[in-house]
Amino acid sequence: MSSGIYVATAGAVAQSNALDATANNIANAATAGFHGDRVTFREALTAARSPDVATVGAGTTRIDGQAGALTATENPLDLALDGDGYFAVGTPAGPRYTRAGNFQLDDQHRLVTADGFAVRGEGGAPITIPPEAREVAVAADGTVSADGAALGKLELVRFAPAQVVREGGSLVSATGRPLAGDPPKVRSGMLEASNVNVVRGVVDLVKVSRTYESLMRVIQGYHDVESRAARELGAPK
Repeated sequence: MSSGIYVATAGAVAQSNALDATANNIANAATAGFHGDRVTFREALTAARSPDVATVGAGTTRIDGQAGALTATENPLDLALDGDGYFAVGTPAGPRYTRAGNFQLDDQHRLVTADGFAVRGEGGAPITIPPEAREVAVAADGTVSADGAALGKLELVRFAPAQVVREGGSLVSATGRPLAGDPPKVRSGMLEASNVNVVRGVVDLVKVSRTYESLMRVIQGYHDVESRAARELGAPK
């Protein structure tokens, strides 16, 4: 089989992944705290140029760390992060992380995400607001207070880009220990918008779709040539 088909297949697989990532980015353009995915596939194509390659690389997906714009909401439970890092939340699968700070109170008066996951304080305990509290405030260091009394401090963590894996929506998981150093600052009464540029995303979607379709035509062309050669070689003399 021609080595060219491996190059085309590697490109098609990588472009398919880029297509999925771009479509997901556009779908989450209105999701608070969502950071878009970026797919790089240079290594997959470079490896596929070798005529001895028998496998196809799928490319590497990384989360774009560029912050989204901050919007004032005047809701003290809306929180945004100024700087690299994440809020920690508790899920049935263990700790997960998010930059989506559109928090609310559940029926147990715990601070939770829009999906109902409890926001973790330092030490892993949830942050609970007394039902009789009239005023809730969150300081820049993550300290949560009700009517002037401190209730706990938000667990704020930082990770290297390579440590972070998309879980779905704005939720991510992470491998290894958090990075040392100062955590991000908390901005109360504000939300971080998605960092996805919809116009650019639509343009990318069209480009990737066209590239994928072109590569699929190349692959089909190789198949047609090989099928024709097989028929001619197998024909009676």
